Amino acid sequence: MSSWNYFFVKNSKSISHIYNQLRNIQYIPPVKNVFKIFSYIDLEKVKVVIVGDEPYNNENEISDIAIATKKTNIVPPKLLRNIYANLENHIKAYKPISNHHFDQWLDEGIFLCNFCFTRPRFQSTPKSYYLLWEPFINNLIEFIFNDHPVVFMLFDSIDSFLRKFINESKCSVVTIPHPIKKYYQFKNSNCFVEAQQLACNLGYTFKW
Repeated sequence: MSSWNYFFVKNSKSISHIYNQLRNIQYIPPVKNVFKIFSYIDLEKVKVVIVGDEPYNNENEISDIAIATKKTNIVPPKLLRNIYANLENHIKAYKPISNHHFDQWLDEGIFLCNFCFTRPRFQSTPKSYYLLWEPFINNLIEFIFNDHPVVFMLFDSIDSFLRKFINESKCSVVTIPHPIKKYYQFKNSNCFVEAQQLACNLGYTFKW
């Protein structure tokens, strides 16, 4: 049994509850892609965990990985464009990635997810959605850091919800000003530099 398999077995009741609540609701991404990230990267290879808030509201921008977009999308979403600009301004050795699906980041040990793994189709995300997904994401965060130390990068919109569940004596936490809602703070933020330095302190190396 793989590590992620054990996590899903351990949290099967929580996942069943989520799907039961979503059963009569139209949501995105499609069910086959909701947990796809777990098939792209093994637990023991995770060095950095980036947690956003929710999937894109544009269905054409959503891929099977949080924050990333489809490989076929030539023009990335605004959130990604802002992230790229920050990396180009603050990371000296940064080279633009080959596609917006973040395959290179996955290979480097960067795990990407959202607080809410789904969102309602055709409408904004209500607070109840965050309450629905909160136990799952809390358990996921705890499962990862109990396995080994990592650097958590949390969007500031969900930082206060998740930070209290992280053992900061084992792991490091970096707050990311929201790349759109807090654009000017994000533009001047050294969050990616800081994460790289903290990962180095844990004995990890990777490239953005």
